[in-house]
Amino acid sequence: MCHRTARHLTLELTAPAEPDVAAAGWPPVPQQDIERRAGFLRRVERFPDGRGCLAIDGFDDIRYAADYLRGAFAVLRGVEGLVLDLRHNGGGAVATLTLLAEFVLGTGIEQLANVRYRDRPDHQWWTSGLLGAAHLPTGRPVAVLIGPGTYSSGETMAYHLQTRGRARLFGQRTPGAADHVTPIRVTPSVVALIPEATTIDVISGTNWEGTGVVPDVPCESGDTSDAALDWLNSLAK
Repeated sequence: MCHRTARHLTLELTAPAEPDVAAAGWPPVPQQDIERRAGFLRRVERFPDGRGCLAIDGFDDIRYAADYLRGAFAVLRGVEGLVLDLRHNGGGAVATLTLLAEFVLGTGIEQLANVRYRDRPDHQWWTSGLLGAAHLPTGRPVAVLIGPGTYSSGETMAYHLQTRGRARLFGQRTPGAADHVTPIRVTPSVVALIPEATTIDVISGTNWEGTGVVPDVPCESGDTSDAALDWLNSLAK
């Protein structure tokens, strides 16, 4: 079910080890590494005009990242508008992505996507509804910043918000890596990231593999943040 051209497909040279006879999956990231980088949260800020900014550079294991995200949500409670910066988000754990999606969408329990595998039943991605009322009100505008550094699950987040009309996207087209991949050691010194499934957004019925997520407002990298803030400011007039 994966596309013939997969942006995830890569080969990496590593220290020698025995080749895999079966896919072992992704190795867990140590808890101390996640805590050291605060679950990839780079910036949480409230502006004097009542708006806020959340910059997150990846999605760490939900077991350790959830508290950082909930803390960010508390800081952003009551904002008049939100800038969500995904320009350096290289992807990561789907459970953490869905927690952030629930905060921004503000719709409670909602299916985001189906994940279609070639050799096993489909998976579904849903928001949990566990945030209750601790989400962004649905009427508050959201500007999402994207670019070449927005990848994999980072693209997923932007795409789901765009297809639901929940956010306006600013920046540059993303690389287009929608397929699920798994690491497999194919020789003693080479690990391949092999596509194993395709993500299908339940609204669009497709995804962004190969095409990238296209911004609603294309702009140069140095102008992206200002363009988003100008748009938010225009809505307040």
